[in-house]
Amino acid sequence: MEALPPDKYRKAIATNSQTVKEIHMNKTLMSIVLLIGFAVGLSVASYAAESVGNVVDDTILTTTVKAELAKDVGLGTLTDIEVSSTQGVLTLAGKVHNSEEKAMIEQKVRDVNGVVKVNNELQIVSP
Repeated sequence: MEALPPDKYRKAIATNSQTVKEIHMNKTLMSIVLLIGFAVGLSVASYAAESVGNVVDDTILTTTVKAELAKDVGLGTLTDIEVSSTQGVLTLAGKVHNSEEKAMIEQKVRDVNGVVKVNNELQIVSP
């Protein structure tokens, strides 16, 4: 193997030093990109799981409220009432016969476990 003159040594060392810095910077950058990607992936997975959980909870809540209304108010009235829920907030829509029935239905659904708020959009219609 042939010996390099001193000026060639300096150039070789400078080139190797620059290459080592670039490799280190590339590894650091790749680590940051992977970390960000992992964090985003966890965030999306968590949001998806939470969204599915909310949909299931809202479906169970809506079903429970409809069952309570069917049991206490009667099927005749229940067919005129729509119940929907989003994150525990119930919306009642449809037709009732009078203000007492409207208030009774609202109070009945407020008593169901898991109901956070009730938007009572029931309309009073004369029979």
